[in-house]
Amino acid sequence: MVTGILINLFERDLSKLEEEIAAYETAAGIWQIPPGITNPAGNLCLHLCGNLQHYIGAVLGKTGYIRNRDLEFSDRNVPTEDLLVLISSTRRVILTVIAGLTAEDLEKTYPEKVFSGTMSTGHFLVHLSTHLNYHLGQINYHRRLTQS
Repeated sequence: MVTGILINLFERDLSKLEEEIAAYETAAGIWQIPPGITNPAGNLCLHLCGNLQHYIGAVLGKTGYIRNRDLEFSDRNVPTEDLLVLISSTRRVILTVIAGLTAEDLEKTYPEKVFSGTMSTGHFLVHLSTHLNYHLGQINYHRRLTQS
């Protein structure tokens, strides 16, 4: 079933996000903004967790999570331990919600309008997985750039 694949991908990539954030030599490095870089790893981490907590947790899982997207990109100097706790709690919510979805749920139209039209819940979950992976690559590059 597709939910098993999604669980595998989100588990893998959220675990990798946790590893990347933990791999920074200093907490300050997570928030460095080198020339040519718009968002430091800390903001990308906040963005990924907020994005997943909203679109999967709140919309599909009815968790009550309230997203503050602007804060995801403006907050600074969140301690590393707080980021790691946020990733861990996000992973628990995401995996729990996806595990509870049926094949019929995945075929239904995603309940919130995103982009310029409608799409199935399954399609949107695949999009969210690739979005996570895209920013995970940016975080990996940021870490290697700032620690070289």
